[in-house]
Amino acid sequence: MEFAEGIWTGVLAAAAVAPLATFGVVLVAYLTYRQKAHADRRDQWWKRAQWGIDSALNDADPQRRLAGMKVLVQLIGSDLATPEDADLMSALAVGIQDQELHRPPRASASAGVRAGGPAETRHEVRLDSRDQTVVVESAAGARILREAEELIAAARPRA
Repeated sequence: MEFAEGIWTGVLAAAAVAPLATFGVVLVAYLTYRQKAHADRRDQWWKRAQWGIDSALNDADPQRRLAGMKVLVQLIGSDLATPEDADLMSALAVGIQDQELHRPPRASASAGVRAGGPAETRHEVRLDSRDQTVVVESAAGARILREAEELIAAARPRA
């Protein structure tokens, strides 16, 4: 009889621990699911960031360059962006500003008109990150500089 009571006591003890064990298994499964979902979202974020970076560095097409900059500004505001991503985007934006500021004037389509043309074709852009106002010859270049400035501001640590 004592043997049967020992088995019954073991069964009751196991039954008492079963809900706790079940909770532990469910908790681990939930945490694993959350980590996987975050990793998948971060992977998609990075794929978009790669497209934005490639596009922002495209010298041949100013419109694509501008689109890439706009995508990067949106991405850096995401909760998936890390401080290291913000540093990368900020450095990228500074490099793009440098490229735009040192871009040689393009040859004018009209004969006899110097590159840059009349004063009304020049565009003034305020660069707060550099504490200066610059003048560029193209509207696309001005938009790219403004978007780069916005990316620098968005990449700054939030207070």
